[in-house]
Amino acid sequence: MSDILSQEEVDALLSAVSAGASEAAEPVSTPEVDTPVFGGFSSSDSEKSLSLYDFRRPDRVSKDQMRTLQNLHEGFARQFSTTLTNFLRTFVEIELVSVDQLTYSEFVMSISNPSCIYVFKMEPLEGNAILEINPSLVFFIIDRLFGGQGRPSEQNRELTLIEQNVINRIVERSLQDLKEVWEHIGVFSPKIEAYETNPQFVQIAPPGETVILISLEVRMQNASGLMSICFPYMLLENVINNLSGESWMSSRSSATVETRTTLEHELESVELPVSTLIGKTSLTIRDLLQLQRGDVLCLDKPYDSDLILQVGGKNKMAVRTGLVGRKKAVKIIKVLEKEVPGCDE
Repeated sequence: MSDILSQEEVDALLSAVSAGASEAAEPVSTPEVDTPVFGGFSSSDSEKSLSLYDFRRPDRVSKDQMRTLQNLHEGFARQFSTTLTNFLRTFVEIELVSVDQLTYSEFVMSISNPSCIYVFKMEPLEGNAILEINPSLVFFIIDRLFGGQGRPSEQNRELTLIEQNVINRIVERSLQDLKEVWEHIGVFSPKIEAYETNPQFVQIAPPGETVILISLEVRMQNASGLMSICFPYMLLENVINNLSGESWMSSRSSATVETRTTLEHELESVELPVSTLIGKTSLTIRDLLQLQRGDVLCLDKPYDSDLILQVGGKNKMAVRTGLVGRKKAVKIIKVLEKEVPGCDE
């Protein structure tokens, strides 16, 4: 086959191109035809299903695991708000703002300089995490703890050593609350590793590493501010499977069984009054005032009937009277499933 086109083939190509241009300039109505299908998908379907995806920022944590993290830290927000309210002697409300997945470099750029940054470990997990508190919120807390009304600082500055020691106590309490909330995932021991004010000097993960950012808003009477917790993915990698909804619900149920066992053990040493109800009768005030020694009161029970044993004022068992040596006693006949009518005091 020759590589050179003949004159007839050239004319045919030129006529086809000119015909296509005229059709584009003057569109005509054509009958509806089926949309071509390529590889089992139509072109219209492929356009609808397209979504943007940034390969530089892959979502390494699934939506289900993100929801579990959100549920965990909503509980942390409630618990830490109670802790901070008792600590500052003023009403504190903490609300979970967002749970985001971003790179570590983006998180560092979002922090002001100077700031209050605490690096902590979640032993036995490998790696460090960050607890960052907005400076305006820090100075409000310091002023409140030092006896003031809680006024934020007019200028953003670094904390003194005394102020650092005061805030350390707050952060340690917050880590204890975080430990209790994370008990549904595992047993961890949070511990402060370092304190820093410049975010550029804190390097707990590579710049492109995926991190989970927990943003919390702290609101008080005269101030409000943000507090954030940053977990690198490499820290959560060993427990990431426990963050699924199914695993979290099963861990919560097992924790409930353990809590019930603990409560039962604690209740075993609680003392309750135990008494036996022999019978009841009704008297008028006149008859009561006229009672004398030797008078007989008729009760509502025969002498040989079962009596009611009360525990803490509640009817619990049917008993019969007797003697053990020289002491009066009762013998349990049966345990009552519900309150016996007419036997209350």
